[in-house]
Amino acid sequence: MAASATDFHRRWIGLANALQYLVGEKLLHFVEASDQHSDFALELPFFLAEIKCVFSLTKIGNYAVHLERARPLTRPQRAAVRAVSSISTEIH
Repeated sequence: MAASATDFHRRWIGLANALQYLVGEKLLHFVEASDQHSDFALELPFFLAEIKCVFSLTKIGNYAVHLERARPLTRPQRAAVRAVSSISTEIH
C-alpha cells in the first residue's frame, strides 16, 4: 500500500498524537454522544478507566491542562477530562 499524504489510520502513532486522538477527539465525542444516548452514558466510566490504563496520570494531566486552555469545552466534556486526569474514579 502506497503512503498517502493523509494517512488517517496512522494518526494515533506517538504519545502526543495518541493523547490528542483518544482524549482530544474520541473522549470528547463520546461525552457528546452520552448526552443523547443512554448506552454511551452507561459506558462512559468504563471508557475513562481504560484511558487511565493506557496513559500515566502525569501525561494525561499535562494534556488535560493543554486541552482546557486550547479549546472551549462543554461542562460535561470538562468533567470527563478532569476525571480522566485525576486519581479519582468519579466524574467531577
